[in-house]
Amino acid sequence: MNSSEADPGRLLVNRYRLDEVIGAGGMGRVWQGTDTLLDRPVAVKELTTPPNLPAHEVEVLRTRMLREARSAAQLSHPAIITVFDVAEEDGRPWIVMELVRGPSLGDLIRDDGALPVRRAADIGEQMAAGLAEAHARGIVHRDIKPGNVLIAGNDRAVLTDFGIAHLDGATHLTSTGLLIGSPSYLAPEVAHGNAATPASDMWALGVTLYQAVEGTLPFDRPTPMATLTAIVTQDLPEAPNAGPLRPVLEALCEKRPQDRPSVGEVRSLLREARDGTGSPPAAAPAPAVTASAEEPEGSGEPEETGGTGPATRTGAAASEPGPGRAGSGPPPAVSHREGGAASRVRTLLVVAAVVVLLVVGATTSVLVSMNRPGGSGAGLVDGSGQQAAVDPGPTGGEESGTPEEASDPAEPSEEPSAEPSEEDDEEDGRWDFLTRHEDPSGFSVDVPKDWEVERRDHMVYFHNPDGGYLLVDQTDDPGADAGDDWRALEPSARGNFGGYELIGIEDVEADWAEDYVSAADWEFTFESGGMHAVNRGFHTEDKGYALFLVADNGDPEANRALLDRMSRSFEPAG
Repeated sequence: MNSSEADPGRLLVNRYRLDEVIGAGGMGRVWQGTDTLLDRPVAVKELTTPPNLPAHEVEVLRTRMLREARSAAQLSHPAIITVFDVAEEDGRPWIVMELVRGPSLGDLIRDDGALPVRRAADIGEQMAAGLAEAHARGIVHRDIKPGNVLIAGNDRAVLTDFGIAHLDGATHLTSTGLLIGSPSYLAPEVAHGNAATPASDMWALGVTLYQAVEGTLPFDRPTPMATLTAIVTQDLPEAPNAGPLRPVLEALCEKRPQDRPSVGEVRSLLREARDGTGSPPAAAPAPAVTASAEEPEGSGEPEETGGTGPATRTGAAASEPGPGRAGSGPPPAVSHREGGAASRVRTLLVVAAVVVLLVVGATTSVLVSMNRPGGSGAGLVDGSGQQAAVDPGPTGGEESGTPEEASDPAEPSEEPSAEPSEEDDEEDGRWDFLTRHEDPSGFSVDVPKDWEVERRDHMVYFHNPDGGYLLVDQTDDPGADAGDDWRALEPSARGNFGGYELIGIEDVEADWAEDYVSAADWEFTFESGGMHAVNRGFHTEDKGYALFLVADNGDPEANRALLDRMSRSFEPAG
């Protein structure tokens, strides 16, 4: 395929003349042109590719462009760009479309700042109407964002760029390891690796409208990994300019797709906001404390954790402990908004999952590969830490308590000890909320009873239904020393966590660690200290493991206590 760019005046298939470039992107340009047969203005999309791009990648782009044409051609709606023709020339497809004279919504926000609420609601209602038409025909757009919405002179909103749209029954274009779409607008379930659905478009619509009225993106962070982490772990920020749109934005940005309104409901809500007939937003409720079931009776002052060495030692970063904090049982979690914690964390994605989508290449050492250029060093995905970073909800407990009670790492034994024995823990019922998980890969570990298990290749996630998770990763090619692996990987991880602060990387000194060649913790906080992560790596001669626990930073001692208990219970394969 000839990837050279066309020149003005070129005539395609003896009919469409290219007049001037009106837009350009990484893989294409948009021309204002003329249909010389019908003597009407048109827009022509040209596919351009780097000269050194592999042939199979070029074919993927070509197929994507043809998919865009097919997707849009099936649709007829004022809010969807009209495709007139596809011209094949030089082995390239050229999409001939309706010419919409006007800037994109992204241009408006960039040049003029935030939009008035009623104007944003009107544009949003038109977008929702177009999406309703697409969804009714089995088409999910998958890349809704301000840059893909054109605004004509009469404020007509037009959806464009169906290049990564998914048609029911069509072949899936993306391969493992390829993340498509704009990270800032990805729905949590898509970032987690699940297929996009109409509800995913609703999420992106919510983010787009938030940006329209606030002038900023709600979950945008310095790196893609940090952005994806925020998407799956953070509440929608307050929207002081949203007025009657606020409840609509919150509904659209529910973490669980099944909790989002249908496109029909969204249109109705947006019309009310546009026409000023909706109810004013209620004041945000005060934080409510919730607790999960099976919390051991009793409470008290936190006791020092034991079994892993001095309490002052630092640890490695791991998966979010979330609900099951170490202690007398899973501590209650504080919800910052009605329905926030529960609806937010069920589909919470684990950092490692996002890394799988973003990173190409495998690690040879323990744990998941990090979001780094590549190499053979082992390590838990640094992104995991990010993804994992979720608001850790309660791991259990029948009764709710105060926020202070939520931070109690454990129910005190009759005689608190800096290093209580495992037998004492079991006798006083401190860990009754745990159950044994026998993994098909061969390892076993005690985890909270209500944590849901999800497998992804060599990684196993234990999701707390109220927020948080543990990620267990494994490799058959461990490095020589877990601590050295962490130290080698730590510099490349810093940029992937917003507000990253290293606590320390230290060898684990505990009885259970004597069964392994080496064991080390990499411990850090991120999100300006709001999230706490411990990445614990350990290995035998021929098998390496990582336990990655991430939770909010309200009680790091409790988080470590839970990780210590799970580490003591861990049995490697074979």
